[in-house]
Amino acid sequence: MNLRILKKLSKRAAPLLPLLGDHREQFLSEAGDNYHGLIIHARKHWERCSSVHDERLHGDGEIVLRPRCRAGTRFPYIKLHQPYHPWPGTAMIGSMEGYYEPEWSEESAWGALDQFVRFHFCDWDENGPAPTRKLRNPSDVFRAADEMIAARDASLARTAKPERIVA
Repeated sequence: MNLRILKKLSKRAAPLLPLLGDHREQFLSEAGDNYHGLIIHARKHWERCSSVHDERLHGDGEIVLRPRCRAGTRFPYIKLHQPYHPWPGTAMIGSMEGYYEPEWSEESAWGALDQFVRFHFCDWDENGPAPTRKLRNPSDVFRAADEMIAARDASLARTAKPERIVA
């Protein structure tokens, strides 16, 4: 997944979250101010910067390369690290969490929907979660979310009392 796909999936997931019962604040991300909370595996979408030094600054997830074509240049190293910030305009959700010292917690709308649906279709036992449904791709997650909303609406319709008409 790259940040472009994350933005599209978050835009599609944002209207489903209130229907599933997630009433945290929804907002659009701004440039460099928010954190999406996901791991981007494809290295071609990682952020790059040139450097004179070969030590890692961002931790274990950073990769330092020294291409042959840059051997005699002023900045011989290229540092790659995962993008932490979503593109501006990505649908995000957030809320204040904590009791004594509450802190702001945020994530992308897609990450929240994916986690909500995957936890719904898990049976928990002493060995941890055991998935009851295979969710291989985003289409499966959106299909399962639609089924969860339809099942909730059907159960609400069954429990609703019919109105008595008094003539």
